[in-house]
Amino acid sequence: MTTVTPAAASVAPDSWSYGALWRRVPRALGYLVPTFAIAIAVTSILSSLFSTAISLLIIIGGIFLLSLTLLLARYAGSFEIARLRWSGETPIAEPQWPADPTAVWWRRWLRPLANGRYWLALLHAVVIAPIVATLSFIVLVLWVSLIGAAVSLPITLAVRGPENWITGRGPLRFQAWADSVNLETLVPVIATIIIVLGVVALVTLPYVLRGLTWLHAAIARPFLGRFTNEQLEQQVSSLFTSRQAAVAAEGSALRRIERDIHDGPQQRLIRLQMDLAAAERRLAENPEEAAGLIQDARRQAQDALDELRNLSRGFAPPLLLDRGLFAALESLATRSSIPVTLETELGATANLPDEVARNAYFVASELIANAAKHSQATTITLSVTTADGALVVAVTDDGVGGAVESVGHGLAGLRDRAAGMGGTFEVSSPEGGPTTVRVALPLAGVGSASGAPADSSEPSA
Repeated sequence: MTTVTPAAASVAPDSWSYGALWRRVPRALGYLVPTFAIAIAVTSILSSLFSTAISLLIIIGGIFLLSLTLLLARYAGSFEIARLRWSGETPIAEPQWPADPTAVWWRRWLRPLANGRYWLALLHAVVIAPIVATLSFIVLVLWVSLIGAAVSLPITLAVRGPENWITGRGPLRFQAWADSVNLETLVPVIATIIIVLGVVALVTLPYVLRGLTWLHAAIARPFLGRFTNEQLEQQVSSLFTSRQAAVAAEGSALRRIERDIHDGPQQRLIRLQMDLAAAERRLAENPEEAAGLIQDARRQAQDALDELRNLSRGFAPPLLLDRGLFAALESLATRSSIPVTLETELGATANLPDEVARNAYFVASELIANAAKHSQATTITLSVTTADGALVVAVTDDGVGGAVESVGHGLAGLRDRAAGMGGTFEVSSPEGGPTTVRVALPLAGVGSASGAPADSSEPSA
């Protein structure tokens, strides 16, 4: 059974579009309003500790206090990164903070002194952050004041009147000046200017808030984020890991296919050859016995053909190559021995990279086959969606649960396949079920997995 719900993938709104900016106003205010107070408090604490540490450098305690100050600056930077991420800005990748738990305690304490990242965090917290926070606080107060004045002005004029609003309780010189001018002409002009400025401030408020949060993030990134070489090292390490995972998945798949061919079709073909040879010898002497042997040989040939068809799941089916992933998944769902509900937002003409489509099909095929073999489920749900630039394949069954990963088999092989493409692999399988396996394959993958599926000899979803 297939239930298909095709829908075009929604496009994420531009972060600088007016509607998106208005939706981000609450978060931007939540970040900017306390920023000035936080910056002043952090600066005061760290400045005091730093000054005290410098004055105590002549004794050993000053060195440890300086190291503690740098450590607090690091945590202050991490807090600022978390606040910026919450405000909706592009996340800042935190630096790698090396740690050696085997080192003696005083080496661990003094490690921040030799790490430039700690000093940059201190510079940002003590010097940079207060300046930027003061600037943003002034702009924020100005904009909010203009909006507040435009809103309260009509109420003030209605309650106090134009004359009292201008003269009020001002200085004598101001009152004398107000008495000498024509209030009927002056009040509307001033009120109009204030209201216009307030309306302009209200209309531009989302852009101002977005600009201020962006300014904080842009300045914090070089001080609190990773260096370019750190990011490159991380990417190289990730690519190396993905390549190793792809090679492991390929080797596991080849070993599984070799073992299955040896234990299945090869043995049946040997038996078939023996039966045909025996039938040939008895054909003239005992035709009835020869006919029985030939019937057994036909059954052996059919069984070998069925096993070869099962093994062909390790290669891209013609339907996938000719009509795409959508049609191949529909066919896969209808062939399952357990009813499969297919939920997908992909249209029949979805344009996916060949490598992604092929691996997505094999992942779905393996998970459905394993669920039918091990889970004792009555229904299976196959979901195929797109999220965060990746194709997400999720298989859920209502079986007994308890799926586990074993090195070189089943789920571990699928994890290697996903890692080989730079994707992710998640399993949720509590005892009693349900079991859900979620595989995300980047639409622009960093790895290249083979077309053969991983071993399915272990229980999975």
